[in-house]
This record gives sequence, C-alpha cells and structure tokens, in this order.
Amino acid sequence: MNLRFLEAFVWVVKLGSFRAAAERLNLTQAAVSSRIATLEEDLGQKLFDRDPRELRLTASGRLLVGYAERMLDLGRDMRSALNSSRELKGVLRIGVVETVIHTWLPDFLAALRERHSVLEVQLTADSTLRLHDDMRRGLIDVAVQTDPVLHDGISNRDIGSMQLGWVGLPEDCRGNAAPLSISDLVSRPIVTMTRGSQPHRTLLEACRRAGATPTTVHCVGSIAAIVRLIRGGFGIATLPLATIYGELAAGTLATIPSEVDLGPMRLVVSYREDPTSDAAEGVATLIAEEAMRFASAVGAGLARPLS
Repeated sequence: MNLRFLEAFVWVVKLGSFRAAAERLNLTQAAVSSRIATLEEDLGQKLFDRDPRELRLTASGRLLVGYAERMLDLGRDMRSALNSSRELKGVLRIGVVETVIHTWLPDFLAALRERHSVLEVQLTADSTLRLHDDMRRGLIDVAVQTDPVLHDGISNRDIGSMQLGWVGLPEDCRGNAAPLSISDLVSRPIVTMTRGSQPHRTLLEACRRAGATPTTVHCVGSIAAIVRLIRGGFGIATLPLATIYGELAAGTLATIPSEVDLGPMRLVVSYREDPTSDAAEGVATLIAEEAMRFASAVGAGLARPLS
C-alpha cells in the first residue's frame, strides 16, 4: 500500500479539509483528491462522506485512521534506521540559500562526510527562485530554500523556520523604551535579502498592511555584506536572526523592538525522486534532522523545528 496515499488521508482527517491537507503536504488540492480516490479504490471502501458544508469519515474511514497512523510511524522508523546504517554513495548536487550557509550547513556537511564518506557532494548557493529553476531543470538533486518546488518528480518537506527580525547597531535601539512603529522603521534605509526572497516579500507585505512606504530598500544577496553595511551605519536590516547569532551575542548588532513582528521564515527541503538511487531522499531526511537539532540548540527565539 502506498504510504503517500495514507499520509494524505491522515492529514485530511487531522486538518478537516482537502485544501488544508494540500497546503500542509505542499501539493495541489487535486493531487490530494486523487490520492484519496486511489486509496478508496485500492481498499474498495468509501472513506469520506463528502458534504458541501462538512467532511465526515465513514465507518471504514474511522477504522482506517489508527492503522494508517501506525503504518506511517513504522515507515518513518524504517527509513530512519536504513539511513543511519546504510552508506550513501554517488554524486549528489545540493543547493542552499544563503541563510543555511550562515547557520547549520557547515556542521551538517562535516557530519555527512563522516557518516557517508564515499558520497560526493557538489554544493550550490543561490536564491530560492534560482534553486527552483535548477531543480526543475534537473541541475541539482536536493534544495534547501523557503518554498516548495511544485513539479513532477520532486518531493518537498517542511523542516521548520527561522525568526525574521529588524536589526541595527546597538545605538539604534538605545532610548527606545517602546517598540517602534513600522513608519518609524521604514523612514530609514532598509537592507534586506534578494528581491523576491521571503525576507524581502515579508518586508513589503508588512509595509502594505500598515500603509507605510519605505524610503529606500536595498536588496543584497550576501548576509556577510548586509552585516558589513549595517555595521558601517548604512541603515537597518530585516534578516533571519539565527544568521547573525554571533553578532547579537557579541553586542555588535542588536534587534530593534518593533510593533510589527515579521514572523518566521519557512524552510523547505526539496529532493528529486530517483528510482535508481535513494541518496537524495536519504540526505533530505538527514537535513530535516539537522534543522531540528539546530533549532533545539539555538532556541525558539531564533529558530523553530517543524511542529
């Protein structure tokens, strides 16, 4: 029995709708409906009573829930055990966004080399939009970025998030007993990440909701360059806070209290489904584990594991 169909069924039950399950699984609603229909055909049982106002489980559906959850748990345990014990090999092309380089990627690559010494990794660092294009064109096998890649033969998995925040020099925060309004913040030059990136989109959306127009927005692809600009007094920044953990701890940069919480920056690992090799899926699983370990180590104020 296909575990992906059972997974779709369980999420529809948990979230109460095909639309919500599709969002959770990074699929289209049509794809979730198709998986449920195929599952019903395989079992020869109707699982849901579909009503325009309510989605209800049938007696067979209620019976299946417990079995489906146990099978999914067993499948996860099996994959984890196999990934832990089997040596991955071949060439794997991994693409990541800048945020990952400045947080857990070095530790992950060191652990991957130690655990799977014969696996050759080729690394690319680029924006989410570029990584999506590379995934669709078959130029990389695994991508860690901010949005699911919706394309045939590519699977996606949420791996948690990192908190976005307003960042400046320590003197930018002194004397501000009350959080600053977004109008106060956007009156200064703002440096954020590449145009179209999640931090950039989040900034523009926050301004739109507040009816505020930024004076100047600079889009810079390098976090190291953004840090140098802010330390040079060029302006303030919106950044994933975990990427500047060292600067915040040392007091060379500081978070600026604001009435507007920029919220979390989502992270997703996407991988190509390859019937001839399980290296991409295996590394994606290890990436999810590393993201969880990192989030637990730095705390919820900087990063959160997938709940």
